[in-house]
This record gives sequence, structure tokens and C-alpha cells, in this order.
Amino acid sequence: MSTEQPITAADKLRELKLPVSSKINYKLDSVYPVLKGWFVNGGIKKKHKLIKQSEATLEEILRPGEEVLYVAKGVQYSFWEQYFLGVWANMINQTVFVLTNARLLLFHTNTSGKPKDMYWMIYYSEIVQFKTSWFNGALVVKLKDGKTFKFAGFTGTDKKQMPLVFKAAAASYQERGFNPKVTQSRENLCSHCYTVVPKGETICESCGAEFWKPKDVALRSLMFPSWGDFVMGHYIIGFMELIGYIVWWVIVGTVLVAGIAKGDPEGLVAALLALGALFAFAHIPDAILTYYIASKGLNRRRPPDPSRIAADEPAEVDAQLQ
Repeated sequence: MSTEQPITAADKLRELKLPVSSKINYKLDSVYPVLKGWFVNGGIKKKHKLIKQSEATLEEILRPGEEVLYVAKGVQYSFWEQYFLGVWANMINQTVFVLTNARLLLFHTNTSGKPKDMYWMIYYSEIVQFKTSWFNGALVVKLKDGKTFKFAGFTGTDKKQMPLVFKAAAASYQERGFNPKVTQSRENLCSHCYTVVPKGETICESCGAEFWKPKDVALRSLMFPSWGDFVMGHYIIGFMELIGYIVWWVIVGTVLVAGIAKGDPEGLVAALLALGALFAFAHIPDAILTYYIASKGLNRRRPPDPSRIAADEPAEVDAQLQ
């Protein structure tokens, strides 16, 4: 009779020579739930590559005793962003999910999964629904404050396992009666010290870092389309938008100059109408969309104040881990 022991995730990672940080407390059998089957090694390597992109951030953001239960990457879906930005919407909505034994961490990332400037945290007690939609396979996250987020782009394993991990973590909250106070269900985290910046605030009380007010970013796009995108770090989108804006101005400017030179009133009227259309169909929609995108999280404006004391301890997280 065979006495072969079942392979563990730690064994599999050693076999594939895929090391993980010793500073992070991974629950590896939860992070890598599938270890056998066709093409499984490719999936494990892909997950490991994603995790390595976030490890430097995780080493700073995780509390002592906080375990990483699952890691996956998806794309937040918004009808209006898809409508106005098309495929570009996918670039600015890449999101890494990190489910721990204390909370759900969300990182805005580039397409390869490297964290950028927006970070969020959700306590499991603030989640009223976390499941995969049978209709289109999207992960739907409904929160206590009425907000709903939809994410696509997860693998089949991710869509199956994440709700299970959430269910177990939420059950632990209920058993312990853990229901920490929040300013909003999905809290913004400072991108410098990773402490909560309360709803409506733009200065981190822990480190002094300052972030843009969404209305200030939107006003810049109202004055000059693409300005707001550059402020938020969406350089590719901003550059493409800037090119289109310049082309439009060249066309309108040519008509306007020609009308002035010829004294053609009809040409002048046409140019003025074109300017009005430019403001109505470029400046205003861009400002509205910029405000919507900027309101999702915190956009860096000024770095931390060196004279500030070290960040306060997130007491609610530590309470759950005791």
C-alpha cells in the first residue's frame, strides 16, 4: 500500500524553485489551492509572478500576525468608463486583491500587476455580498454603504476560490463580533504610510502627505483636457487625448485665421461654433469623467512631512489579529 504523502503548496513552490518572502505570513495552501492537473505549473508560476510584484508593498502594509490568504488580479468594470474610454479603461482599473485574515486589501496596479498609487482596505464586516455573477462571470462586491463594485478578468480558479476565502474570513468576524468603525466601507489608504485617510480628507494625519481634491483635478481637465489625466499619472491616456485635442485646435484655428484674413463672417461663425462644440463635447465631458475617476481614491500631490511622527498603529486590524 502506498504511503505517499499529499503534496503541499510549499513543496510545489520548492519543486518549481519559486521562493516567497520570509517577511510575509502566507497561508500557502490557501493562496495556491490547485496543485495538480494539466498546465497547473503555468498557473502557479503566473500567480507567483503576480505575488512577487506586490511583496515589497505587502511587507510594509501587513500587520504582525496578519496572514495572506489569497492573491488575484482583476479589472474593475464601469459602464461609463468603458463607454468613454474604451480599452483604455482597462489600463486604469487594474486591481490586485489581497485577502487576509483581517481585511481585504486592494491595490491599483499597472497591467503586469505592479502596485501604483491608489490603495484601499475593506473590513469583511463591511461586505454584504462577495460572489461571482452567473450572468457574465464578473466578481460582484456589494458594501454596507450602498456601493457596488464589479471586477472581471479573474481566472476560473480565482472566481471559485475567492468567495470561499471571503466566506470563511467573514465567519470569523461574526464569531468574534468584530465590527470596527469606518468612515466609508472601502477606506482609502495613504500611498506612503498605508494608514487610513478618512472619507473627504486629502491630508494623511499620520505622515502629512497631501492628495489632490477630485474637484481640483476635474477643474484642470475643464480648463485643458488631458491635464487631469497627467495629474493622476495616466500618462498614455493623457498623451493620446492631448494629440486629439491639438489636432482639433489646428483645424479650428485654421478656419478661424482664414475667416479673419478673408473677412468672411460665415467662416468666423463656423469657427466660433466649432469652439463651442469643442468646449461642450471635449472640456465638459472630460472634466466630469476626470472627477469620477479621481474620486475613486487618493492621487498624490505632496510627499510626507519629514517632521511628522511615525504612522499610528491601525488598532482595529490589530484587534482582529489578537
